[in-house]
Amino acid sequence: MILGTTATARADTELLTATIEAAVRRLDPADGRPERVDRDGPFDRDLWGLLAGEVGVCALAVPEDRGGLGASFQDVAAVLTLLGAELSRVPCLSAVLATGALADCPATPATDEYLAGITAGTLIVTTVVPVPSGDTQFQVERVGGDLVLSGTESFVVDGDIADVVLVPAAGADCSVGLYAVSADTLTRTRMTVTDGTRVMSTITADRVPAVLLDPHPSIRRLQDRALVALACDGLGVATRTLDDAVAYANGRVQFGRVIGGFQAVKHRLAEVAVAVELAKSAVAHAVWAVDEGTDHDLSEAAAIAAIACGEAACRATAENVQVHGGIGFTWEHTAHLFYRRALSNDVLWGSGDQHAQRLYQLAVDGPTRVSPDAVSSPTAAPTSLPHSNTAAW
Repeated sequence: MILGTTATARADTELLTATIEAAVRRLDPADGRPERVDRDGPFDRDLWGLLAGEVGVCALAVPEDRGGLGASFQDVAAVLTLLGAELSRVPCLSAVLATGALADCPATPATDEYLAGITAGTLIVTTVVPVPSGDTQFQVERVGGDLVLSGTESFVVDGDIADVVLVPAAGADCSVGLYAVSADTLTRTRMTVTDGTRVMSTITADRVPAVLLDPHPSIRRLQDRALVALACDGLGVATRTLDDAVAYANGRVQFGRVIGGFQAVKHRLAEVAVAVELAKSAVAHAVWAVDEGTDHDLSEAAAIAAIACGEAACRATAENVQVHGGIGFTWEHTAHLFYRRALSNDVLWGSGDQHAQRLYQLAVDGPTRVSPDAVSSPTAAPTSLPHSNTAAW
C-alpha cells in the first residue's frame, strides 16, 4: 500500500482506504466474484455509485481550486492500489487519467463542467491514451465554425460506459490538441478481452462535433501518468495474490506438513516477494515524480514502474495459481481473474520492451525533451529486454 510519509498523512490515508475497502467488500466480496463477473460483466454500477457518489473517490484528484479535494497523488495511488487488490470493476482509473488531463488544460467552462461532473460522481470521463510512439489515430478539421473529429481506436478503457471521451487528435497543421467528444456521438463496441474485470472498447468517430480543451497538451505527461496509475493497479494485484498464496501455503497440508514448509514452494514465493518489494519502491518513486518531479523524472519513473509492476503482477498471479494447485485452475476461484488482469495490464499502454527502450533513450539523452518517436527507432535500444516470465505459463 502506498501511504503518506508523515504520521498524520498515513493516518488519513489509512482511514480513507479502510472506508473504501469496507464498501468494496460489502458490495463485491471475494466469495462468488467469478460468478458475478461472468453474470454482470466488467462494470459494477452499484459499487461505482457508492464510491463515486457517496465516498467521493473521484474528487480526490480534482484540484481544490477546481472544486475537488486536492489530495496528493499519494492518496490517489493508495486508492488505485486498493481497487487493484480488490479487482474492483469501477472506472476509477479512467477518472484519475481524465482528471489529470483536464486539470492541465486552461480553465474554460467546458473543463470546469467536466471536472464538476467527475467530482460529483455523475459523469464518467475516459481518455484515449496514445500508443507509446505518441501517434494519434484521430484527426480534427474545421467545418464552418465547428470542429469535427474522425478516427478509430481500440482498447479504450471504459470507452462504452463513458459519458465524455477525451481524445488527442491531429489538426491540419499536424499539431496534436486535446478534444472532448460526447460519447453518444461515437460508435462504441465493447471488446471481448482477456481481462473480464475491466471494460475495453473500440470507439469510432465519423466527423463528430468536438470541443478543443487544450491546443498544446503534453502527450508524454498524459502517457506517463497513465502508466503510473496502471502500475498502482498492478501493485495491488501483485500484493494481494502474494498474500493469498502465502496464506494458502501456510494452511494447506500435504504429506503431514503445510506446503509452505516445502523448499520448492518457499523459494518460489520468496522470489515473488522480492519482485513485489521492487515494485513497491518503483511505484513510490513514480508517485513522488507525479507530485514533485520534473517531466524527465516522471518519464523515467513511469517506465521503471511499468516494468517492475508488470513483472511483479505477472509472476505473483502465475505463482498464486500454481500454489493453489487444482483449485487454483478452476473457474470458481478468483486466481484466474487476477492472472488475467495482470496479463492485460502488462501490455495495455505499451509492452515491457517498449518501456525499457524508452528508459534507455531517456538515459542516453539525459534530462532533455525526448521525442516520443524515439522509442520506435530501431537504433533507440536493444530490440528485446526481457521483463516477464509469463511465457513459461
